[in-house]
Amino acid sequence: MRKALFAIFGMAAMFAACSQTVSASSNDDEEKASATDSSDSKGTGAGSSGSASSEDALDKDCVGEPGKPWDGTTAKEFACGSGTKLSPYIILTAEQLAKLAFIVGANEKEYEGKYYKLAADIKLNEGKVIDDKGALVADSAKLHKWTPIGNSSVAFTGNFDGNGHTVSGMFINTTSSHNGLFGNSSGTVQNVTVADSWVTGGECTAGVIGSNGGSVVNANNYASVVGLSDYVGGIAGQSNGSYSTTTIVKNSKNYGVVQGKNNVGGITGRAYQASMEKVENHGLIEGNEEVGGITGRGGYTYISVYLFDCKYAINTASITGKSSVGGIMGAAGYASPNISGNKIITTLDNAKNSGKINGEKYVGGVIGSANQTSICRVGNTSSIEGKQNVAGVIGNIVSSTTSYMYNVGNVSGLGYVGGIFGNNKEGVTSSAYSTGKVDGDSLVGLMIGYNYNTTMADYYYLKQGDQEPFGQNNGGGVATPKIASEMKSADFAKLLGADFVYDSGLNDGYPVLAWEKKLE
Repeated sequence: MRKALFAIFGMAAMFAACSQTVSASSNDDEEKASATDSSDSKGTGAGSSGSASSEDALDKDCVGEPGKPWDGTTAKEFACGSGTKLSPYIILTAEQLAKLAFIVGANEKEYEGKYYKLAADIKLNEGKVIDDKGALVADSAKLHKWTPIGNSSVAFTGNFDGNGHTVSGMFINTTSSHNGLFGNSSGTVQNVTVADSWVTGGECTAGVIGSNGGSVVNANNYASVVGLSDYVGGIAGQSNGSYSTTTIVKNSKNYGVVQGKNNVGGITGRAYQASMEKVENHGLIEGNEEVGGITGRGGYTYISVYLFDCKYAINTASITGKSSVGGIMGAAGYASPNISGNKIITTLDNAKNSGKINGEKYVGGVIGSANQTSICRVGNTSSIEGKQNVAGVIGNIVSSTTSYMYNVGNVSGLGYVGGIFGNNKEGVTSSAYSTGKVDGDSLVGLMIGYNYNTTMADYYYLKQGDQEPFGQNNGGGVATPKIASEMKSADFAKLLGADFVYDSGLNDGYPVLAWEKKLE
């Protein structure tokens, strides 16, 4: 480590669910908003996401000199404002931001549920904290240590509007839990970027929020995050709701390097009773178990009433782990081995991976391991490497419904290796193609390594010598071979269904998903 560093349904039910999702997600503006912003795909410095002007229109009575690095003290008052929606508390200086951390940590009741707004960029330490590769370069002995807003005992309950501004120079180095700009929040955090920062901590560690029990919208992270334990993320270490509340993560991106043990992700380490939309990861992610570009685990391990849904998710960076490693999710759905009679508890709709994925067991371009899930409109374009249960889309999948999938990346492993699934049991699946090379020792197929008792339709693969589409097909469906010229055509896209489109200039001429083309 560098210093510094996811019940069987009928086919009709599946297509009905998919078509409903298409209808709900047909807004072009929403789809375009999910596209990668190439102008900020690099860099870890402040302002790289486009901060708002530091000359915001302010009340003439606002006090504080913006732009100065933090001196380590805490302001007695905010710049101005009364904490209401129409008159939020204005934060101009690092000392005033430190006041927010103090009043939340002190559990001062008069400030609960109030509104707060940044009116300038905040610099918590002077000089460069991390380099372009995410390594710590500042002298840590000389840095002011940031105390997160909220902790394991008390959560921020208000509305924090970063107003497009950046908080940079943050330094956290601890073994305790709940770390980030916010340690714990059940309120709303929005429109803020964390840049040029270093965060090391225990459970629930992230660049923006250690533990999200509310909403985070329009957040970007460029900080390097090193979790010494579980639940580690770029945006939130965990985003968990309850029986009565659902957490939200929306329009958020991670560019920082994220490392941890288990449940590690570019956006969240773990998420249940949660909803994510338009989320992207562009930072290197490393961990042991349940490691993903977007989330390490989506869904709850034991309780099926906790749901998780994610749509419009993109990963472009390398993801490395040992077990349950995926470009979008490391693990999805329910962890129990029970394979029948369970409801869908995790859904993934419109997702793409283009980052290299490397692991040992349960490794997939989109999801490492999935149980009781619904997956629609997903693709992988990069290489996938592992040992057991390795695939271009999902390494191991049980009791799930899947449709409109493709893989054009090469896949290599030892056993249960496939272009689409490594191991597929008791599922309903349709409309998929794979063109990548698939190598392994046993139960190796160009489409599925081992297929058991599955309802299947419209599976196609690029013919590659005498290699079979299934390593073993123990009941359920066939796959049809095609040559490259057939697959690189508008007719083939139509054969796959309305959610695929043909464009000779995309994906080396192979069909892409309609939502992807709208991003161009």
